[in-house]
Amino acid sequence: MGKRRIDLLKQTLIYEEKNMTLKGIDISNWQAGIDLSKIDCDFVIVKATEGIGYVDRKCDSFYQQAKRLGKKLGFYHFARPRNDAVREAQYFYNNTKNYFGEAIPILDWEAENKSDVAWAKRWLDEVYRLSGVKPVIYMSESVANSYNWSSVANADYGLWVAKYRDNNPDYNYNMANAGSRPKVKWWKFYCMWQWTSTGRLNGYSGNLDCNVFYGDGTTWDKYAGKSGTTQPVKPTQPVKKSNEEIANEVINGVWGNGDDRKQRLTSAGYNYTVIQAIVNKLMGANKAVYYTVRSGDTLSAIASKYGTTYQQLAKINGIANPNKIYPGQKIRVK
Repeated sequence: MGKRRIDLLKQTLIYEEKNMTLKGIDISNWQAGIDLSKIDCDFVIVKATEGIGYVDRKCDSFYQQAKRLGKKLGFYHFARPRNDAVREAQYFYNNTKNYFGEAIPILDWEAENKSDVAWAKRWLDEVYRLSGVKPVIYMSESVANSYNWSSVANADYGLWVAKYRDNNPDYNYNMANAGSRPKVKWWKFYCMWQWTSTGRLNGYSGNLDCNVFYGDGTTWDKYAGKSGTTQPVKPTQPVKKSNEEIANEVINGVWGNGDDRKQRLTSAGYNYTVIQAIVNKLMGANKAVYYTVRSGDTLSAIASKYGTTYQQLAKINGIANPNKIYPGQKIRVK
């Protein structure tokens, strides 16, 4: 665990214990009529971009208004993993350069291909490479626990998690009906919880996403990479994984299927034909092999034929008495 992550973990635990938190909202063009000067909030997170061709039309006006009001700031990119991750990261950075260093950059991970952890990691790495600021990733509790996010968590990218108890309105940050706190598998802690999408605040008539941030303004500034706060060392190009590592990720479903898999592997700089050959070899090695018992066979003789022991065959086939097998019985030997 990196020093920054340890420091933030300690701060988060202290703030939770002392109930020192910030409350805020995330908004986009859908809340076009909102007047932030009438809203009680410590921070405002605005939608900035989506895919490789969309900039939210209210992004900068919301951002500048929140900035003038002295709010803590965040800005996010809505991922479209059908595109190349690096291209989307560069599109986000090129359209939001002036926000870095004063607001938290965020990847909104809730569209298609939620299992493509490798895509998300490439996006996060590229934004970090370009800006020197580590983005936070947003996802639901379910997505956080359904896939292996260890590569993202271990790289020290923070988590903003969503978990709603129900769709009933919640008024003025009253969390009495928020339900139990999210529990996530791969992160030691999360920096923010979006606990409702039907929040109601004085000054706005519609629903709002309401969030709690576990920390104070100084902690927020560290996530934002604000000048004067401690930042991790800016990375060079990401370390490329071995073909064998990528092949195992393919088997685990990280790289998708068919043409989608081919496109992603090629975009990431891997030879699809080579990777697929390793995958096929590994899958063949893991394929179960069965033997049909013939008259006169013994479990010991079958085991010897396939280079194993009768004890192992008895174990994997659930055979209570190794001396009792019968012709026609199918026995797994590999």
